[in-house]
Amino acid sequence: MLLALALAAGTARCATAPLPTPQAPSPQASADVTLRVEVAVGGKQRILTLPLEEYVSGSVPAEMPLNEPDTAVAERLARLQAILARTYALANRGRHAHEGFDLCSTTHCQVYTPPERQPAEVARLVSAAVEQTGGQIITDGHGPIQALFHADCGGHTSSATDVWGGPAPGYLAGVRDSFCVTAPTTDWHLTLNRDHLRRILNTSSDTAIGQRLDQIAVVIRDRSGRAASITVVGEERRVLQGERLRAVISEQLGPRAFRSTRFRVEQQADRILFSGQGFGHGVGLCQTGAIVQARQGEPVRAILAHYYPGTWLEPLPDATTRLSAANSRLRRAITRR
Repeated sequence: MLLALALAAGTARCATAPLPTPQAPSPQASADVTLRVEVAVGGKQRILTLPLEEYVSGSVPAEMPLNEPDTAVAERLARLQAILARTYALANRGRHAHEGFDLCSTTHCQVYTPPERQPAEVARLVSAAVEQTGGQIITDGHGPIQALFHADCGGHTSSATDVWGGPAPGYLAGVRDSFCVTAPTTDWHLTLNRDHLRRILNTSSDTAIGQRLDQIAVVIRDRSGRAASITVVGEERRVLQGERLRAVISEQLGPRAFRSTRFRVEQQADRILFSGQGFGHGVGLCQTGAIVQARQGEPVRAILAHYYPGTWLEPLPDATTRLSAANSRLRRAITRR
């Protein structure tokens, strides 16, 4: 989810509620945790057993752009992503248990790049950030939260319920994000031949419509403006969640083709035109907005509180023992960023 960001300055600061002062990190506790991670080595998939903090060190630069001219900003972003990576890993440990490992190294979980493959300057920056935040996670009092994040929300994050359905914790209810300044150049467009889109939809049994595509329309939008429910009519009639449509198209055309569910659709005789804003599922922390806040000097815990209201920072090991049932249900529902 690396982004080349050229964002407008001067975004208004948000008012955040006073936050609890985080307790001292517990590096020893996190040093005792290991993860089984599937990674590509020499063109083949291998399962590596990694200490938690080593895994965090490999995930941070793979997920957060750190090429900031201001070193203080780069350091702040590295600390932010280190806490996100650690929290996400603990909340989703065992997500691939049926395949014999904990996490994959793609956007299905978190991207991971071994520290030895990182440029020396980046590796030093990340190593310091991981050490400074060692053992620190985000919690709502029920263990590590589902610290979901995405590249660009387009101005408002979405509720996890709206995106995937089912119950979701209050910290993933969605927030307005005036920091995410989406310039016209970041809008995306996708034009598909009607028959091409029909064939894409037919690649999955839950989206298949048969031998023709007559109509596609957004029927419900969530409060962020994302398509929550879409009707597709052909030989079969389907009602799809917006994120499901994005997923099936992305599986065929790649993640950058259909970037978000904050889109409009225009139908022509033999073509379907999509145009939208943002990049990613839109739930949780928006990296574009977080980068703007970091540039404005916001502390890491204030940025996290903006995107995950009602949460705070807490050290291991106590927090890891309180993984809530709701957290587990959400983990099963999440698809791709």
